[in-house]
Amino acid sequence: MAGMRKTRVTTSPEQQETAILDAAAIEFTDVGVRQANMDAIARAAGVSRSTLYRRFPSKENLLIALANEAFERGMTELEGAVAGLEPAAAVVEAFAHGAAMIDADPLLHRMVIDDAEIRTLTASMSAMFIDMVTDRVAGSLRTAGATMPDEELRRAVEIHVRLVISYLELPSSDEAQRTPEAVRSLAATFLAPMVY
Repeated sequence: MAGMRKTRVTTSPEQQETAILDAAAIEFTDVGVRQANMDAIARAAGVSRSTLYRRFPSKENLLIALANEAFERGMTELEGAVAGLEPAAAVVEAFAHGAAMIDADPLLHRMVIDDAEIRTLTASMSAMFIDMVTDRVAGSLRTAGATMPDEELRRAVEIHVRLVISYLELPSSDEAQRTPEAVRSLAATFLAPMVY
């Protein structure tokens, strides 16, 4: 019967993928990975379940795609924040801006800090995430004028990246140490001197 035929979605595959990732971001942020429902994501994205699974065969595939998108968006923002700064100022800005960005973005916060299930599901990506952030920030610091040997620069930046995550996972009990000014002071006093 013609009246019973399902309406064909006319959006492009790229638009469907964007809609799926947008819907997944909301679902993962709101309920976490364990409770996230693929059918709810498909409905919210306006696609069929088969379309969702054709693009993302599992919840893990969807989460990894979402993590990659969040990573790229965050790194682009971070690179913009340090553009034009000399190395010491870039270190301070990268540390402070990175911490503020993860703290303020609900999806990034859930992925990096809150949701142990996400971190477990993407455990293989955690080290890769740290490596990718380290490489990009080291590249930005090199562009800013850092002259130290590549391996030393990379190791110093990896310490910075791990510290951001640690400080967000276990914030200081002293609220005065959690202010943006205190974070910048910490980075200027202890981290910036590591980069030359």
